[in-house]
Amino acid sequence: MNLGLISLIGLLAAITVGFIRKCNVGILCMGIAAVLGVVYGIKAADIIKGFSSSLCIQMVGITYLFAIINGNGTLELLARKMVSLVGNKKMLIPFVIYILGFIICAVGPGAIPSLAIIPVIAIPVALSAGINPIMTAIIGDLGVMSGRMSPLTPESAVVRELMEKQGLAGNTVPIMFCLTVTALVVVAVVYIYYKGWIVEESASAIEVKLPGFSGKQLLSLAGLAVLAVGVLFFSWNVGLMGFLMGTLLIILDCGDEKKAIQSIPWSVILMVLGVGILMNVISLSGGIDIMVSALESIMGPKSAAMVMAVAAGLMSFFSSGLGVVFPTLIPAAGELAAGLGTSALELVAVIVIGGTVSGFTPISTTGALIMAGVAQQRDSEERFPQNRLFIELFAVSFLALTVLAVFAILGFYHVFV
Repeated sequence: MNLGLISLIGLLAAITVGFIRKCNVGILCMGIAAVLGVVYGIKAADIIKGFSSSLCIQMVGITYLFAIINGNGTLELLARKMVSLVGNKKMLIPFVIYILGFIICAVGPGAIPSLAIIPVIAIPVALSAGINPIMTAIIGDLGVMSGRMSPLTPESAVVRELMEKQGLAGNTVPIMFCLTVTALVVVAVVYIYYKGWIVEESASAIEVKLPGFSGKQLLSLAGLAVLAVGVLFFSWNVGLMGFLMGTLLIILDCGDEKKAIQSIPWSVILMVLGVGILMNVISLSGGIDIMVSALESIMGPKSAAMVMAVAAGLMSFFSSGLGVVFPTLIPAAGELAAGLGTSALELVAVIVIGGTVSGFTPISTTGALIMAGVAQQRDSEERFPQNRLFIELFAVSFLALTVLAVFAILGFYHVFV
């Protein structure tokens, strides 16, 4: 049997077994990748290339820093102060985080650094307010995704260039509008699913006067501010800066290094990186091509937008929207539209949306950071089991892709582009 198909079945088996047996899906995926390597003669070096060192550095670095800041009480006090500004209407906090995510992304830095910042703000704030941290982080990241095609972002520049090479007008504002409407529909469904209006009674009680920040906590906030500014405006690597800021705080006696290292969610990191190794086998063996080819075989004039949207979304499950999905599919939009008699701009729009809103899978940076942020919280395994969260994040990606597909087949996006 074709290796691409076998590897796809292997991924599905790993997720299923991991969920049922409560095993680490990443470790299962590494084992399956090793078996496929032996059976099909894949070199170990090629399999190991699926280990993302950049994602590892990013996850370990930023969780190390926030373990230090969380350990000295800074995050808890900061979250309580932020929550107090909302008053008694704490059920509105997810929407405030959504707006914050949109603004941070749209003013220029784009989605990649912003997606790393929002969860670490949203999760402690949500826990302090007594609302679901997973819901709040997802909604905040949907805000980031909504602002991705702002004319100021680097992603917008890439899409404009790809469009102009095909003779299309490089205006991404209509795409941003379509992306925002899609994200808002997903926000509504996520909010309803998690019952976002429910606030834990213990957290909703009126707060007494909160203490001021200590000197060590102020230094921690300064380190967090430097990280945010550097990542958002100077393109510093969030993982490396996490290590740097964390090291400086340790030197200044603002945290306990041993406790911080122990607080890093190694199980989640292994899960994400392990799945990435099997995904590399899927990519090498043509598994992604199998999925895309199956979709293209059913494409017609009326279904072109939907098929292209689903193809982009499924590719985004396993690869970067900006680095793979956009440059792979957008160049084909003009020729495909001409042959089918449909709108090229509409096809570009659904490719961008599909390559963006379906990026909540735990093997993506967005999903991985949400998992890592939740895993660092007290009693996280009891309250938010990793395997359940793994499935929920996949479900959000499928939900977003479903909304996109329905809008595309109904011709919703054609009205605006």
